[in-house]
Amino acid sequence: MVQQYNLNIEHQLPGDVVLTVGYAGSKSTHILVDQMNLNVTSPSACDPGSVNFDPAYTLGCGLGNTPPYTQFGNIQNINDIGSARYDSLQIKAETKSRRHGLYALLGYTYARALDSGFSDGLGTGTGATYYPLPGSSKGDWGLSQIQLNHAFTASVIYDLPFGKGKEFGNSWSGPVDAVLGGWQVNVIEKITSEFPLFIVTSANNSGVNFTNNTTNFIRPNQVCNGRLDNHTVGQFFDTSCFVNPPNGQLGTASRSPLYGPGFVNTDFSLVKYFRLGERMNLEFRTEFFNVFNHPQFYLPGTDVASAGFGAITEIVNNPRLMQFGLKLTF
Repeated sequence: MVQQYNLNIEHQLPGDVVLTVGYAGSKSTHILVDQMNLNVTSPSACDPGSVNFDPAYTLGCGLGNTPPYTQFGNIQNINDIGSARYDSLQIKAETKSRRHGLYALLGYTYARALDSGFSDGLGTGTGATYYPLPGSSKGDWGLSQIQLNHAFTASVIYDLPFGKGKEFGNSWSGPVDAVLGGWQVNVIEKITSEFPLFIVTSANNSGVNFTNNTTNFIRPNQVCNGRLDNHTVGQFFDTSCFVNPPNGQLGTASRSPLYGPGFVNTDFSLVKYFRLGERMNLEFRTEFFNVFNHPQFYLPGTDVASAGFGAITEIVNNPRLMQFGLKLTF
């Protein structure tokens, strides 16, 4: 079940600019989720007969120390227990005419996306979810893997005012106009904040056999904030803030306690138009993708028990690419 909400207000500003401010949101329930092993026991810290027993520990207690179906091993299921929520403020400014040869579209979104932890179907991690243990539903609620606090995009097309029929150079000779006239500049800018990090540990000594997509992760305990003002690719966050929980216990960190690296990309193109007749034109394009060669970093390692915990070892997107193209229209 999906409920969607939208409200937009538009206002025309001077210069043929239309400003749109709106709210967009949705609430989703009964989402099918490929969940973990249903045939599980509570953590051994809940069991008075275990060496790991801790009378002060309560997370996930209530199932007992014997699987409900002892004649079976893992019992995987697909259940309609997933839920999600999205709320956003969206602002858009757009020129509705090519006055002065300029067209621009700018957009900004501030959003919050939360869910109970389920795959997006693209292999993206969801963090360690504790369902079906008692009291785990609220504990699994956290930032979604698609969460971006801030997203800004800008698209600008500008016909330079030089050449025949333009503000400057209308009296130029044919050869001069062929070189200096008929130029267009295009820029596409994209800036987003960070995706959430799902901090986990593969050192699962809780006594609970979680299995989901061949993983058996739990969450660590978080002992401090974890953010670093001067992070590096070797240590993107303070790894000392996350520790393996004591034997027999589940970690109590939230499912998505930190954010990864942000994203900045600029594409630029320069276009030259040649008039070859009344009905024939030639277009020459020079295009730069990631023109400033800005590195785009992948998420750092998120497994407390791994050697690469907190380190970034991959990049995404392409380095600077340049291409040329010719287009004939007739």
